[in-house]
Amino acid sequence: MDQEVRCYSYWGEVPTGTYMTKSQLQRLTLPRQPGGPVRATVEGRDGAGRRGTFDLYLVTESEPTSATAAQLAAAAARRTTADRMCDECGARPDRPCTPWGDTGRPLCQTCAHIERLRTAQRQATERRAHVQREAAELLDQDLAVLHVTYTDRGTTPSGRRRPPSAAHVTALAPTGETLIDTRPRLVPPRSKGIPDETVDPELAAEEIRTALDGKTVVAWSGHVLTDLSTALRDLKISWPVPTGYGRRHDLFQMTLAWRGDIDPKTGKPRVPIAPDRADRMLHLLHEMAGATGQARPAPNQGAPA
Repeated sequence: MDQEVRCYSYWGEVPTGTYMTKSQLQRLTLPRQPGGPVRATVEGRDGAGRRGTFDLYLVTESEPTSATAAQLAAAAARRTTADRMCDECGARPDRPCTPWGDTGRPLCQTCAHIERLRTAQRQATERRAHVQREAAELLDQDLAVLHVTYTDRGTTPSGRRRPPSAAHVTALAPTGETLIDTRPRLVPPRSKGIPDETVDPELAAEEIRTALDGKTVVAWSGHVLTDLSTALRDLKISWPVPTGYGRRHDLFQMTLAWRGDIDPKTGKPRVPIAPDRADRMLHLLHEMAGATGQARPAPNQGAPA
């Protein structure tokens, strides 16, 4: 039975040294040619930047080309580019080195990857400086650090997630003062799974609206507010959180940039872990701003539902 052809969605998924295209095999220091059928395909761009689907062959099934040692030596003498030795570490890989950046220095895959990581780190440093200034500016404003947790009701028999029955909405001022601490009901009053301590959603929305009036709001992300927004809309209650340009900031994006923790495999920033409480969000914001003193929240404020 024929072996199944594997499909990769980008070059980074292709196991290093396992598969090569026909042209990659031909460009080896000791060129080879496919010795078996196409074993995989990959979506991506070729060396000229053209996008397409490329056939991949197993390196272990490949065979030497008919080129003699004398022909290989002559080909090496005719080369006009020094792409067979890494300019950084001196490695002499089977595959040609990568011309790097504006300099065109030939780098092996490892050194090129290190350069990409260093570039990502330099960019992260620039973003971090911007976020530090942004955090300091936010803490000088009429600010509310907003957090919402939900009372989950599990899933339906078909596996669909039920909407939460209630929310715990907390908000703190930059000093740690509690601005909001309310638990609105998010479903009709006769629904199952509503905690005893919940309050009327319209009254809670008005409390939120009054407390946040004129303030700049920092939330972890828009996603955290989605269930609250959906529930209030279904209950025909106006959205109480300020919207518009500059009125709301996502702490997730700020934290992603401020931490600048580059994944060594992908070269992209690692996703930060959510603080999950308003007091921790405020502490994180103070850390970003480089504040010497920290807010001193009252006992239990900003605690999850």
